[in-house]
Amino acid sequence: MIKNLKSKIKQINEIGYLKFIGKNKGLLIVLLIFAFALCLRAYQPGIKNPFGYDQVDNAWAAKNLIVNHRFPLTGMVAKADSGIYIGPGYYYLVAFFYWIFGLNAQASFAIAFATAIFTFWTVYYVTYKMLGKEVAFIATIINAFNFKSIVFDGVQWPVQLLPAVSLIIFYLLYKVISGDVRKLIPLAFAIGVAFNLHFTAIFFPIIVILTLPLFPRTKETVKYILFALPFFLIWMVPSIIYFLTDRFANSAAGGYLTTYYQGFHLRRMLQIMGDALIQFDPYLVLDKLAPLKYLLLPLFFAVYYLKNTKPLRARFLYLIAIWILVPWMVFTTYSGEISDYYFIISRFVVLMLLVYLIYLFWELRFRLAKITVVLFLLIYSVYGVMQFLPGKDVNNLTGEEARVKAAVSQGRKIGYQLGVPDSYLYWYAMWKKGKNVY
Repeated sequence: MIKNLKSKIKQINEIGYLKFIGKNKGLLIVLLIFAFALCLRAYQPGIKNPFGYDQVDNAWAAKNLIVNHRFPLTGMVAKADSGIYIGPGYYYLVAFFYWIFGLNAQASFAIAFATAIFTFWTVYYVTYKMLGKEVAFIATIINAFNFKSIVFDGVQWPVQLLPAVSLIIFYLLYKVISGDVRKLIPLAFAIGVAFNLHFTAIFFPIIVILTLPLFPRTKETVKYILFALPFFLIWMVPSIIYFLTDRFANSAAGGYLTTYYQGFHLRRMLQIMGDALIQFDPYLVLDKLAPLKYLLLPLFFAVYYLKNTKPLRARFLYLIAIWILVPWMVFTTYSGEISDYYFIISRFVVLMLLVYLIYLFWELRFRLAKITVVLFLLIYSVYGVMQFLPGKDVNNLTGEEARVKAAVSQGRKIGYQLGVPDSYLYWYAMWKKGKNVY
């Protein structure tokens, strides 16, 4: 990347700024969108971003690691009282940021901001590689200015990172079934990372199994599968050790799965169809437009297959189909409560197919079509920003810090409470004074 940057600087010196801008309009457009996206995500994080249960849990994990030198073998619990935990990788990432910030809770915003940057470039790169530069421009605009995307990017927790990791897995798996078996190594690594972010990472091995018939049938494929396995297992070792040494966790997890498994029922499948397609909803913005998701998915499949002449188009569509179907089918067998983020792995896959449809409209040979797309993106962006600007999170850090500061100045003690922001902020205030209160 540094070499490319030096090359660009040299190019500017040789041909001048105006000619450089003319030759690199695409790069400048992306950087401009990126700048706006950063400004929105860095705007008043103290009152707009939450510092609630999950963020406090992460803060305590960082404190235990940095101050008490306790190195966790598991991460956050997948669901309360389930006995199922994700891997500890995200805790170590959080601890790194908290170490830089001296355990100040502001580290939570830095983590969310860094994740948002990673997400932006992941969306751009993968969409560019799979659907082209113009589609990637539209994808970054939609994701940068969509109100719910801005809010989502401000919530620091492991799920925030999962959509980008899922999109990377999607791209790598597509490359593998297209013949590039060397991508099996980063694919295995990325799936391992996903198991440290959310329990729905279990969908990825199922998806890989469903794509195995499309893998190149060569000795090289077998070789790279064997090479890739350690890159996946290295992420799983802490969790394996934990579950081998903690019988209570095993029995709790087994009991939870037995309780909520109900088998496959067609009625249940139809009942949660809206949930399976729920990742369309944030991009459709208005509740009245949400039913369009039942039309847009088949429309994309039909249009992409007819318009695209690439020999691998069917494999691309198959991959999209199982990305949506696997979570849908798995949760059909689950009788417990379902949250919208249980289907988060399809978030950016949905974005790609939506912006592809917008781009096809742009491609029509009518000036009115291009004007319509530009006006749509402009209105869509302004609407998202106007929704975001007046917002304020109930559990904002600025308010929590003010209350704790008042308690400290008045000599009031705040006891430890699981997941309560005041507890961590009070501990931090005392710790800065050289007192370890709990």
